[in-house]
Amino acid sequence: MKFHFNKTNTFCISLLSNPSRWSRMEKRFSHFGLNCERFTAITPGDITDIFYHNLMDKPNVCACAQSHINIWRKIVKQNMPYALILEDDAMFDQNWLSKLPNENDIDSNWDLILLNASEPTITHHKWTKANEQYLTGGYIISLAGAEHILKMFDGCYCSADWMTSRLQTRNRSYVYFPWLIIQEGTETTIGSNYQADHEKVIRCLNEVQYSIHNYI
Repeated sequence: MKFHFNKTNTFCISLLSNPSRWSRMEKRFSHFGLNCERFTAITPGDITDIFYHNLMDKPNVCACAQSHINIWRKIVKQNMPYALILEDDAMFDQNWLSKLPNENDIDSNWDLILLNASEPTITHHKWTKANEQYLTGGYIISLAGAEHILKMFDGCYCSADWMTSRLQTRNRSYVYFPWLIIQEGTETTIGSNYQADHEKVIRCLNEVQYSIHNYI
């Protein structure tokens, strides 16, 4: 398997109100020769879908999820074989492109390839099946994965990383550690405890002697 990313299948979700984040992403895209569409992030006032009632007091979480949902729908509508989806605080491992899976690493009918995830895996430097992994800072989703996740939550959606974690129950999702993408950990737009999350990232990488300086 050889992935080909271009502006038709590569999307970075970014708020128009935060140009500094997009500027940093542009520099990263330029470094890797990546041609990416800036996908305007949905704001709470632009939410169109119905979300689980426990999220009613978390409009930014719903807005973030709505952005991902809209891209999944675009994948299905345009019949894309797969798409790379990024959030605008993604930092890339310097060798992430060469570490992407090939046909020997994953099943041909895969759903989801997590470049960014919440937990380290027992096996390092190898693609393994993903289970109960969260975060949606960077991932590749197949057409089948997009179709299935939309069907799973049709009529009542949840946070983006909860939905991708449920997609993993099909046993067709994969993850790699040390992660190929980590998030900057300097700010958040959805209210999560980003400082503690970033400290965890550093701690997990240090445990396998993988420097955070490998990410740009």
